[in-house]
Amino acid sequence: MHIVIGGNANGKRKFVRERMLEETCWLGDETLLDLAEVSKLSSDQQAVLCNIEEWMETQLDDEDKAIQDFLYAVSGKSITIILTDIGRGIVPMDASERALRDACGRLNQHLLKEAAEVTRIWYGIPQKLK
Repeated sequence: MHIVIGGNANGKRKFVRERMLEETCWLGDETLLDLAEVSKLSSDQQAVLCNIEEWMETQLDDEDKAIQDFLYAVSGKSITIILTDIGRGIVPMDASERALRDACGRLNQHLLKEAAEVTRIWYGIPQKLK
C-alpha cells in the first residue's frame, strides 16, 4: 500500500496520475467510496482510493468498526490511497467537524503504520516519508 498525503489542492492527484497506468481503477473519485468495491479488487489489480474523509464522515457512529473494516478491505491489495491532511490549522468550532478531524487522524495513523510507502505532497513537491 502506498499512501499519498498532503493538504487540500497540493497536487496529490496529479502526482498519483503521473505514476499510474491508464487501466488503474479509481474508487471514491466520482462517488462515495464503497468498501464492498474495494474488497472485490484482486491483489494484483492497481487501484487508487480517494475522498476517504468523505467516507469517514458517514462512519462516525462506530469509528472503531469503520477503521477495522477499512483496514480489512485494503489488506493485501495493490492500492494507492490519497489522503487529505485535515488535521492541521484551526480547530473547527463545530463538534461534528472536530469529530471528523479526529477520526480521520486516527484512521490515518493506522494506514500510515501499515503502508509500505508514504509520500507527502507539499505544494506539488513530493517528499518520501517511508
